[in-house]
Amino acid sequence: MSNVIIVGGGAAGLSAAHLLSRSGKSVHILEARDRIGGRIHTIRNEGFSSAVEAGAEFMHGELPMTMSLMREAKVSYRSGQGNTWNVLDNHLAKGDFFDEGWSEVINKLQLLKEDMTIGDFLKKYFGDAKHESLVESVRGFVQGYDAADVDKASAMALAEEWKSGDVKGYRPIGGYGQLMDFLREKIEGNNGVFKFSSPVRKIRWSQGHVEVVTEQDEIFSSEKILVTVPISVLKQDALQFEPPLEQHRSALQQLEMGEVIKFLFEFKTSFWEKQNINVHRHMPGLNFLFSDAFVPTWWTQKPRELPLLTGWLAGPVLRKVRLDDGYLLDEAVKSLTYLFGCTQEYLHNELHFSKVVNWSKDEFSRGAYAYKTLQTAEALKTFNKPVDHTIFFAGEALYDGPEMGTVEAALARGRDVAEEILKRS
Repeated sequence: MSNVIIVGGGAAGLSAAHLLSRSGKSVHILEARDRIGGRIHTIRNEGFSSAVEAGAEFMHGELPMTMSLMREAKVSYRSGQGNTWNVLDNHLAKGDFFDEGWSEVINKLQLLKEDMTIGDFLKKYFGDAKHESLVESVRGFVQGYDAADVDKASAMALAEEWKSGDVKGYRPIGGYGQLMDFLREKIEGNNGVFKFSSPVRKIRWSQGHVEVVTEQDEIFSSEKILVTVPISVLKQDALQFEPPLEQHRSALQQLEMGEVIKFLFEFKTSFWEKQNINVHRHMPGLNFLFSDAFVPTWWTQKPRELPLLTGWLAGPVLRKVRLDDGYLLDEAVKSLTYLFGCTQEYLHNELHFSKVVNWSKDEFSRGAYAYKTLQTAEALKTFNKPVDHTIFFAGEALYDGPEMGTVEAALARGRDVAEEILKRS
């Protein structure tokens, strides 16, 4: 019997396991996938000419936990560079997404004294016809960048997030996966044990004792358990608690996770950089591209010269579209032909390798990352309090801070819970 079983080998689970194992606790990590990282997934040797990010990719703002781990793992980072281009109504324009109208929105958000949904905020303060274009821009950004429902997302939380204006961010050189690999190596060095391809289906518990049953009917026991699976998976009752946690089940309904699909298209050349008779629009120095295409947001790896375009489709719109990979790939190609003014035949001839990463359809994530609603703070009070000093929860969705929904949030929440377990041991 171990001291602690951790369900989930993503950033939160690994962060907690690192501290617990380093402190002498026996730790057993049960992971449903055949790999670590969860929604961090750096793809290597799968047809792309270099490492690419299927999941988490960017860092935004000051991230003390992430930066500390990067220094320890000797991983450096680079800022995104280049130009922002926009294609709206079949018209190409150069310029940042946050324009003067956005400044007015952000300033008004900063003055809010009482929270409301961002949808209600826009209706109340920007309901005039003259603001129609601005409102559509903000709604599109909330649904796309934040993967959030405008009728649920907290206006005050978005105000905190947007005040820096940093949507482009920076990236770990070589990928986030290196940080996960580093944590795994440290955990195993401290005698932590990993069990892969082992989805947990049942958790039987009493104070000071836990029995975990996997999909393969294997049983593991421990004194305490830390559950780090995504809230969207918990919502589907994929894990059965015996006895049930009714208060937590109720609180789950107040937590929300956004849906995301990433499209990874590596081409033979960066055809968008130079004049080309086969391409009507060229976008020199392309870093980010925002548009009204079906797949509206794309970015390159600037300043890295890999000819990779990453597409991003997110938010409530995913509830209304077909989710099979073939259809999604076709729609992404159509989006690119519209954006660059070229033929599908040309794109296919230029294509080196492509992949659709559908986090909404992934059975072990059922979404991408959480966002704050008006009820989030109250729900977190339930999840951030241990159950009889025996059951603990962690994950990016359960971090009560402005970085909620990020790798930083997952790492920090995992650490915080591990510290709490150590205090109660």
